[in-house]
Amino acid sequence: EDLAWVEGVFDLADAPATRDRLARSGILAGSDGIIVLRREIRREGRNRVLINGLVSSLSLLEQVGPDLLSIQSQDQQRELDDRSFIRDFLDSAAGCSESRAQVEAAYESWRLAERSLAQRRIETEASLEQLDLWRYQRAELAAAGLDAAEESGLAEALGLKRHANALREAAESAAVSLDEGDASARAALGRALSALGPLADVSPLLKAIVELLTEAEAATGEASRDLSRFQDRLDLDPAGLEALEQRQSLYQELRRKYNRETRSLLSYLADLERKIGRHRDSEQDLTELEAAANAAARDLEKAATELRAKRLRAAVEVSDAAAAVIRPLSLPDLDLEFSIEPRTDPESQLVVDGEPCRIGIDGADIVRLMVRTNPGERMGEVGDIASGGERSRIHLGLAALRRDRPEPPLMLCDEIDAGLGMDAARPVAALLNRLAQSGQIVCISHLPTMAVAGRAHLLVGKEVDAGRTLLRVRRLAGEERVMELARLLGGSPGEHDQGTDDISRTAYARALLAEDAVPH
Repeated sequence: EDLAWVEGVFDLADAPATRDRLARSGILAGSDGIIVLRREIRREGRNRVLINGLVSSLSLLEQVGPDLLSIQSQDQQRELDDRSFIRDFLDSAAGCSESRAQVEAAYESWRLAERSLAQRRIETEASLEQLDLWRYQRAELAAAGLDAAEESGLAEALGLKRHANALREAAESAAVSLDEGDASARAALGRALSALGPLADVSPLLKAIVELLTEAEAATGEASRDLSRFQDRLDLDPAGLEALEQRQSLYQELRRKYNRETRSLLSYLADLERKIGRHRDSEQDLTELEAAANAAARDLEKAATELRAKRLRAAVEVSDAAAAVIRPLSLPDLDLEFSIEPRTDPESQLVVDGEPCRIGIDGADIVRLMVRTNPGERMGEVGDIASGGERSRIHLGLAALRRDRPEPPLMLCDEIDAGLGMDAARPVAALLNRLAQSGQIVCISHLPTMAVAGRAHLLVGKEVDAGRTLLRVRRLAGEERVMELARLLGGSPGEHDQGTDDISRTAYARALLAEDAVPH
């Protein structure tokens, strides 16, 4: 197929706390309290997650999923091999969420303080190697007294200095031509204006010509005055030429040496001042950062110590509560306890209860679930001691304790009775029945003693239609349910079966239904 999809519709009308938790993640239920989750997997193109019809992300789905659905299966029981699962379970059951949050916050503060200190040390060591060069460069650039405005005027100053005599002669000649004597341009313009001015109003064209002549005369006078000022600026003394050339050479040499323009050299000088000043302050900075890191370490040690104490105080109570739930699940001789040991690390500078420990966001402890399932055996970690069926029931018992909260999520139990006989499955069914009083449970089972406990009995079957294998799900009631329970007991009794075994299985199925306290 080009597209596969799975969709879940969750009715949260009577679950305000769950709706509030989802709202904090940006997911709002409809006015009817409905949340619709959909996952699409495509042969080609991108897979999609939709929440209430809006495109979302897989990470958000994974974040909010546990509020809506928990799965109990043979795969899930592998969590018992994960010490982080055991630790998180104990913390949840012991009410350590606030202490865990304090440890996490203290850990992040300590990591930030340590990172800042390490970076400052690296910077200080690097600056020490560069300090002599920085000081030399700062002295060289500061002594140069660079000025971008000065540099731009040097070319003109040198031009004026080098050609001062020729410029003076040209300026004097031009001044004569413009404004001295009867043959000057200004005098000629004055004569033309005297001749045409009185007649300017006779013709618009003539008037425009007069205006141009007037402007020309004014411009000629201004040019004459500027020439006079220009001549006054000329410095005919050759002594200053060498100084100007040396100044220009200095700018050119510094630009070439540093591969920067003058304005960038000025910025670099300011940066050198900052680096040298920062190095000068490094000793004080390091002292302050070391003090901050030490204070953050003490806060982290304190938070980890308090979390350990809380775990130790709660471990016996939680293990007793877990054992009380799990022993009726055909594990009458179960012994169960939580082992809490320090996560020691000789190289760590962090100390908890007098021992150097590696502290993380979860504290400084290794938490194990130790069990003994049969008398006379040794205690050991649950993953090493318990069989598959025992692990399944232990995991279910722990899940039952975690489920003991308002508005528990839907629980999907996928053949958690695998490896159990019919009689051994009865207490599992009783536990699920009790848990179902506070929240919905869907249980996939092949055992009649499990199936009989459900409020609704759904039959899942395969059939072939037009060459395609399909799954059909239908709800059983009345005699259909009796027949299906009898089939699960062994065989396929039908309407006309008369065998003694068939009759006894059917009768037993009716008896199971009659024994079950849940109304059907």
